[in-house]
Amino acid sequence: MRHLVIAAFLTASAFVVSAAPKTPVLEKVAVDRLQQAFAAAPGKTDAELTQQLSTFELTERMSPTVLAQLSANAPGEKSRQALLLLADKAAFLDPPATEIPADPNPDPAATRQMLVKIVNYVNTTLRQLPNLIASRETAGFEDRPQEDSLEATGIVSYSYQPLHFVGKSLAAVTYRDRKEVVDADVAKPTKQGSKVGGLKTTGEFGPILSTTLADALKGKITWARWEQGAAGKVAVFRYAVPNEKSNYRVQFCCVLNGFNSDNTPDLQIFDEKSAYHGEIAFDPADGTILRVTLQAELPPHELVSNAGLMVEYAPVEIAGKSYVCPARSISILSAHTAQPHGMYSQANYQGPTKTFMNDVVFRAYRRFGSEARIVAVESQTP
Repeated sequence: MRHLVIAAFLTASAFVVSAAPKTPVLEKVAVDRLQQAFAAAPGKTDAELTQQLSTFELTERMSPTVLAQLSANAPGEKSRQALLLLADKAAFLDPPATEIPADPNPDPAATRQMLVKIVNYVNTTLRQLPNLIASRETAGFEDRPQEDSLEATGIVSYSYQPLHFVGKSLAAVTYRDRKEVVDADVAKPTKQGSKVGGLKTTGEFGPILSTTLADALKGKITWARWEQGAAGKVAVFRYAVPNEKSNYRVQFCCVLNGFNSDNTPDLQIFDEKSAYHGEIAFDPADGTILRVTLQAELPPHELVSNAGLMVEYAPVEIAGKSYVCPARSISILSAHTAQPHGMYSQANYQGPTKTFMNDVVFRAYRRFGSEARIVAVESQTP
């Protein structure tokens, strides 16, 4: 072990130091302020608008409609990515005040009736989803913590870099017999790389809703607010699930658990049950769930300190029928991922915190299986 420590110190003369960039002062803005920036954007280059967006931080959630409108007016791909990053980071916030109707809160009887509709929706309507296939396009974002990394040329010192786009991946999702399977990545490499690692989610086609609702019924559900949705008024419940009643597990690969006899790191998957809270947005008329959020309640000094998921649902047509299916999801996770070197070879080393965020869009829904149709044709033979 002493030789390893000495070697680390000997290579210290090979430091490659990166100049730490100045951290921009973020301006906290509302959605309407962001819309004003885009209204004044004509004439700006893609790089100029991207730079301006990098100095903003939203104080409220951006609706899918506004996001689509602004994205369509962005001058290039870089500014669209910066806009998407802004919107995703605000996904767990409340909507703008202009999107919260001033209608009175429902009385306890009406609230119970709406809860019954949600339960019926999850227990019956979701079970009627056909076997289907959809494309799952993931845009990955990561930050880079300030750290020293032991590499072939010595110890390289990396400066901090905020959340930024790292690549895209494309996969096919099969939902059959109420089970979800994500096929292998089929994306072609992009400039930034096609692999999106560190964070993956599944279950958007049912398990997330059924598990969350079952846990919430054992925990606490309260009325939150009305919201103005794209197709009308939306009701929102707030819920909280304690650890002892939770079925939500936070998983992350990988955690350093010491070293093997050949001095290779012993890596294990972090897997821990967690208390969590969130919101369920639904159509008050029939209980159709339109958005659900989950935010884990983890100790701040755990190896994984933050984890959250948001899923939006929308009607799609499959084989001539309309079904409510996942349209988009946002997942975020922060974890200590840096590996130790030199003197820091103890088990459960906690390096700097790294944040991962994925934006997933589901498209190209189609029925799983084959279809046949028999058409009778009159004979032309006399």
